[in-house]
Amino acid sequence: MRKWLAPMLYRVQQNQPETEPPVDIEPFILSSPAKGDAYDFSVTLFRTATSGGKRARALLSDEVPEAEAVLQRACQEVRTTTRQFEITAPGAAEQATNERLQAISGSMTGVYRWAVRAEVNVPEEIRQLNRDAHRKQHDIRADAAAALLQIKSTDEVRQEWQDFLTTVVGSAQVEHAIKLAVSPEQLPQIIAELVEQRQQGAQQLLGTVDSIMQRYETVDMLNFMVKNETVLRRTLELLGLPVPPLEDETLLVGGM
Repeated sequence: MRKWLAPMLYRVQQNQPETEPPVDIEPFILSSPAKGDAYDFSVTLFRTATSGGKRARALLSDEVPEAEAVLQRACQEVRTTTRQFEITAPGAAEQATNERLQAISGSMTGVYRWAVRAEVNVPEEIRQLNRDAHRKQHDIRADAAAALLQIKSTDEVRQEWQDFLTTVVGSAQVEHAIKLAVSPEQLPQIIAELVEQRQQGAQQLLGTVDSIMQRYETVDMLNFMVKNETVLRRTLELLGLPVPPLEDETLLVGGM
């Protein structure tokens, strides 16, 4: 600012016309072709001018041609670089462009030492295509994850059922156990059914023994069977099962 202000004050004192104010160094936007020239990248160039280690924010009118020459050189390098990349790869194009601009920064000198930085973007049309492609890829990944989860869940359920069926096979109380698992309030009814089944089983067992005894006619064999029936009745009593009375308890007298 002082570089421009001092000459202006001098001209005012000498009644000379004022010079033009300094020009800001603004970013510059250009369209740079992508590979195949079907689409253009949108490139924004940021120029930095330094002198004596200090950065200049604005330029005097006689310094503008130098800034324009730097811009023209940078545009040439940008167009050559971006043509090497597909329109769908702005990141790679930006990196290569900045590497090239940095490589030539030493040759862009005059009153100032210049550095140029580029930002590379794609047009809205390509941006929308990228959105659509990303959405499709996301749907594919989501569907694949859902399918894998379905397979895993189905296999876990299958294994649980397989373990369950393996456990219950051969169990006499499976039906009652399943009823209780589904409807615990059926417990009194199920207990009554189990007691009734045990009583019926004991009665059938004694009936079988009685029918066998009736088939034997000899006294010795009859005594043998009476003794065995006594043992059987004692066993049922130890198990806590009800034992129906004999029609004629005198048969057991000799077995005791």
